[in-house]
Amino acid sequence: MIHVCYAVSDKKGNYTKYVGASMCSIFENTKEWVTVHFLHDYTLSTDNRRMLMQLVRSYGQQIVFYDFERLFKKRFEELEANNEWMKSYLKPGVSLAIWYRLVMGEALPNVNRVIYLDADTIVNLDIAELWGEKTGQNGLAAVPDKVIQEGHFSRMVEKGLYPEERYFNSGVLLIDMEKFRQEDQLMERGAEFLKKNELVDYPDQDILNYFMGKDCRLLPDKYNTLVSWEMAQKRENVGECIYHYAGQRYAIDAVNNYHRLFLTYFTKTPWCNADFLGNLARNIHQANRSLMLTYANFIAGMHRIVIGEESEKDKLTKMLMLKEKEKFYTLKDFNKKGLRLEPNEVIIFFIKQEDYEKVKKNLEACGVMEGVHFWNGNILLYRDGSQDAKILRES
Repeated sequence: MIHVCYAVSDKKGNYTKYVGASMCSIFENTKEWVTVHFLHDYTLSTDNRRMLMQLVRSYGQQIVFYDFERLFKKRFEELEANNEWMKSYLKPGVSLAIWYRLVMGEALPNVNRVIYLDADTIVNLDIAELWGEKTGQNGLAAVPDKVIQEGHFSRMVEKGLYPEERYFNSGVLLIDMEKFRQEDQLMERGAEFLKKNELVDYPDQDILNYFMGKDCRLLPDKYNTLVSWEMAQKRENVGECIYHYAGQRYAIDAVNNYHRLFLTYFTKTPWCNADFLGNLARNIHQANRSLMLTYANFIAGMHRIVIGEESEKDKLTKMLMLKEKEKFYTLKDFNKKGLRLEPNEVIIFFIKQEDYEKVKKNLEACGVMEGVHFWNGNILLYRDGSQDAKILRES
């Protein structure tokens, strides 16, 4: 029997479906029996609970629910009261659930070994592979965090509190629970550590690294492959990995392999029903309408300067219905010409995203504002992943 654990707080009721997609990916790829331990609070709706049970039963697996609102009510009340300072710094959407994994050893006293997974993971391999890995001396195994180690985005590392080469991502953890339980009051001690050092970027992850990182066994990347990192490195092919969609890296896009992978499993869950599809269609329509209104307001009464590839000139001219006085330049010609923007002119760029980011930085340094003087025209051609993530979340 393989034991898997998730921790979720879902005030709006639209996040649990991601856990459903993750669970489905496990069941689709794993032959052994799996028990899911679902850590939650009062925000778990009746409908979401029912659909979790429906999904598990359809695969002949089992699920156990743990109401942390009831089990640890006093401790969480004290935690909040003692850490009011942190609330204004936490990223939007961060909930009490970030603390749940720090006390799950007490909630699961009869479980000897568990795989903890963030809700935004897709397990595109037999999870028995991870289950069979060894843990470190302290009973923990995790994957190094590429974004932290190569992107240098950790304040804890910057302050010299922890070595960058050992920093791991806590979205996928293999845990020997007997050893994990020996870390007494980990949540409370961790909160004090964060307060003392003013750390708010990755609260639970920083705690686990600081208190348990030294003896943690570092696992191969395939057990926690960050989708954002793969896309940044322009790796397009998916493989037998656990993919972590941290930062809501979801989109309604069947061309991108990472988005398609998520959709492949999500569409097999009870959440992908007629109500969801109806809401999805309505939300896409509203987003598209909002985009076109924004574009219409941007160009109202203005002459457009379009910057794009020479090979795309005829296509863009027809699509945008450019008028006689409106201009088209290649990026090379635009750079040579320099910026001479008249009061009634706006620029629309149809260039590669990396080129756009460079141009944007240079223009803003000159006091020229995105959305006022220039626009990224590619959002008219391709779906916006961040907007799609919002649409999926709210449907």
